[in-house]
Amino acid sequence: MEAYLKKLCFEYQVDEREVKELLARMEMVYLDKGETIASATMPEQSLYIIVSGILHTYTTHEGEERTNRFFSAGDAVLCYNSSQYSIKTLTKCAAYYISEEEIEELCASSISFANLVRQLMEYQFYFKEEEDMSACKLTVRERYLSLLAEIPDILYRVPLKHINHYLGADVTSLGYLAGDSK
Repeated sequence: MEAYLKKLCFEYQVDEREVKELLARMEMVYLDKGETIASATMPEQSLYIIVSGILHTYTTHEGEERTNRFFSAGDAVLCYNSSQYSIKTLTKCAAYYISEEEIEELCASSISFANLVRQLMEYQFYFKEEEDMSACKLTVRERYLSLLAEIPDILYRVPLKHINHYLGADVTSLGYLAGDSK
């Protein structure tokens, strides 16, 4: 089984056969670095399942992007019109894509698909809540180690400013954390 599919099934606790059926109905898309897939100005709702690459959700503060969360291979990303955050690619990405209209048609045609999509959405909201709680409970170092466990090569693929904002650290302390975790 491919790594992204294995991660998706494990983390979201969904059946591999059902996910493969869903993927067969989705379109493979290739996204360039810096491409926005969700924001307040984009009315379309959609679902992406990431095959490769790294994306982030962010807010803008004084013209600067502040990363809230990272997504990588095996993550399901529910995009909807939100004034609170945007979602953008940080690297080139490959993903399966399905529009809101297609999701609704699929869910109307099959209870199995409706349950699978509901489960993917519930887990995404659960992960967001977990992440918000972790931001309050965990130290910067604990968040850093957790991020490295989830996306081991992130330091080589994403500008440090995004990681700094996510961790709530500055460049000096991130360098210290990197040296300290070896």
